[in-house]
Amino acid sequence: MRDIETFQLSKDEWLVAASDNAGAIGEKAEDQVHAPLETVAKHTLRVALMECMSAGAYPFSIMLHNFNGEQAWERIQGACRELLDEAGIGKVSISGSTESNMKMIQSALGIMVLGKASNVRTGHTPNGAGFAVIGQPLVGSEVLDRKDQMISIPLFLKLLAHPAVYELIPAGSKGIVHEIKILSPHARFIECELDIHKSAGPASCVIMSYDKAYNTELMNVCKGLFHPVSLTE
Repeated sequence: MRDIETFQLSKDEWLVAASDNAGAIGEKAEDQVHAPLETVAKHTLRVALMECMSAGAYPFSIMLHNFNGEQAWERIQGACRELLDEAGIGKVSISGSTESNMKMIQSALGIMVLGKASNVRTGHTPNGAGFAVIGQPLVGSEVLDRKDQMISIPLFLKLLAHPAVYELIPAGSKGIVHEIKILSPHARFIECELDIHKSAGPASCVIMSYDKAYNTELMNVCKGLFHPVSLTE
């Protein structure tokens, strides 16, 4: 099951919703991982954005669930705008709510992305497709210390538009293995040089199904982030 919700609005229009949360990561003394609020916002939005766009949708609205106080709103919103600019996405509304009645001792943030698609890009992986993980599963402080091992938004968008790529699924807390089984439900044995059970935090890697004829080309596009996956049913 994908981490998205899809709603058919008409014959040729779908609504796609995706969300992500971050807790105990931020600038408060009791947080388990300390990071600037802007970094937390960007990485939280990154997950929901990648989930939405991987399903073939173009984002039009972002909803923020802010538990960091009123003073944090502008910083969170500004960080989201920066990520949208990096992804080349404009004309996206940002709204939401702030918990201002209670003060929390740890940081928390939730972000939902809404997008529209003419066709939902799921279930497009044919038999005989190739599989690879792009990036590495990283979580917590690893995300800050090993940024070069994460898939970037520009690379994600490049692969999303590549004609040889069937599907991309961002990996999250359930690990690579969970997403691979979505693309290939009958896979019994999965081999990869990476830890396929480890959390991938803020979508630090994606699982890609693709036309094997373009294996070398896609490896060159991804450079050292390309990790082949072997499946046996």
